Amino acid sequence: MGTGFTVRFNLAYGKSIVPIDVPSANLLGMLAPRPMESVDLPKAFAQAWANPFGMKDPAAAFRPGETIAIVVTDHTRKTPTRLIFPLLWDRLKDRLDRDDVTLVVATGTHRASTDDELEKMLGDLRREFRVAVHNCDKDTVEIGRSARGTPILINRIVAEADHVVTIGHVGMHYYAGYSGGRKNILPGVAGRATIEANHAQLSHPKSDACIYEGNPISEEMVEAAKLVGVDFLVDVVLNSKGDVARIVIGESEAAHAAARSFWDEHAIVPVREKADLVIASAGGHPKDIDLYQAYKAQYTAARAVRDGGMIYLLAACPDGIGHRVFQDWMERSAKPADVLCILEKEGFKLGGHKAVYHAKDLARLDVYLQSELPLDLVCRFFYRAVTDPREVLDEARRRFGPTHRILVMPYAGETFPVAHGA
Repeated sequence: MGTGFTVRFNLAYGKSIVPIDVPSANLLGMLAPRPMESVDLPKAFAQAWANPFGMKDPAAAFRPGETIAIVVTDHTRKTPTRLIFPLLWDRLKDRLDRDDVTLVVATGTHRASTDDELEKMLGDLRREFRVAVHNCDKDTVEIGRSARGTPILINRIVAEADHVVTIGHVGMHYYAGYSGGRKNILPGVAGRATIEANHAQLSHPKSDACIYEGNPISEEMVEAAKLVGVDFLVDVVLNSKGDVARIVIGESEAAHAAARSFWDEHAIVPVREKADLVIASAGGHPKDIDLYQAYKAQYTAARAVRDGGMIYLLAACPDGIGHRVFQDWMERSAKPADVLCILEKEGFKLGGHKAVYHAKDLARLDVYLQSELPLDLVCRFFYRAVTDPREVLDEARRRFGPTHRILVMPYAGETFPVAHGA
């Protein structure tokens, strides 16, 4: 709220908030998704089930005695699986045996979800159904090859199931275009070699956020989902409160397209003037569970900052960096540009791509980070450590003068700035 001299923003930070008072004379504006109203989930699910995209009856092909793998997102995502799955099971239970159902947690290359995290994600479902947490280095089988020759290694439970259904959520993804849909399969339940080969296409000009058609990373993910034979998906779009604003059910590509369209309408935000300083929250827990996840907010914030400007990133990162290669490449670099030398010498490695993105950000702007990370680690990543928002506001005034311009992004990971006229 404004005082006449400042505007207060309460920004999510881990499981708490950080209040920041921005001088009203310097405030260029706030970039946030357009309001998305929360839906009544049971009613919205029933409506989506009755009107599936690209198919007539999602459950038509299911028969008793057949096995089914329900692939769900892991602890780094806010998908309300424990609320969605019972609604799905109510519509499948007359066609399937409970003992033939396995909930497969799609971790990709993330660490395994802890017991506490599984409890929050699944609740009583953990005790009612078989649960398997994917490990990209164990028990995968090759089910075919993509058009570019990548062996598609998939979790054995998923590969051998008679039916596969995915539950996820759709938003921006900075090199796969969008999350959700086929991403539950690749990288979600894929083998490490498959994920690395897929992500190695990062240098392609269409491997970028909010690009779906012609994006080689996304296209290979679609191929993997088709090789698996996903029967249908349940995907949600979440609003800034973490509530479901849209739910889609149906054939993977058709349903995902509808969710992408809804997300675009609300989350792509025009930027008429780039700022000297962007204050960005990753969105709180679990979006800032580690730096590997929280970087998404830095990526989107950078789109709204002018060359030579500043980002103030609020990301608690209680789990640390979140990826050993990301950390290794940064810690081996004496300066940000050294990361590009590592890439040239050693080639693509999963996790190293974020080090490359980060280095490119630092080549044109400074990033101030407020986090729970040790100070020496913050410095090794070439961030400027912050404990008090006033430090950053004072620095912006010193560097850019009394008329400097500030943008605030309370939900930076869910907001996609686009320069006016682009």
